[in-house]
Amino acid sequence: MLAQDLKSPPVYVTEADYERLANLAGLGRTLGAELLGRELDRAVVVRADEAPQRFVRLGSAVTYRDLTSGETRRVTLVCPDQADIDAGRLSVLSPVGAALLGLCAGATFSWSGADGRPRVVAVEAVEA
Repeated sequence: MLAQDLKSPPVYVTEADYERLANLAGLGRTLGAELLGRELDRAVVVRADEAPQRFVRLGSAVTYRDLTSGETRRVTLVCPDQADIDAGRLSVLSPVGAALLGLCAGATFSWSGADGRPRVVAVEAVEA
């Protein structure tokens, strides 16, 4: 089960991506799909040109730090059929991909992994 921080940062999703992401979240009962669904439930849906600042969305390149391991990675967030972690393409249905979706640079998000251990990611940079 997810143990999400009570002070979760705002999550933004474009109108164009919302339905596609909601359909993906409904595809399975994985931790990533559950986390994506919960994040979409609390997301602020915006037009692409109305976003308050750049945020992680499908196709975004994002640099993040895994605060539990100390590792920093740069990935592009993609749909599951385009995912290839060796090429730096992270599925939005992976737990980390779902956690990063909608966050702005400087945001930190935490959840419990499938093994019950806490996971925390911090967004360092977002590119369109």
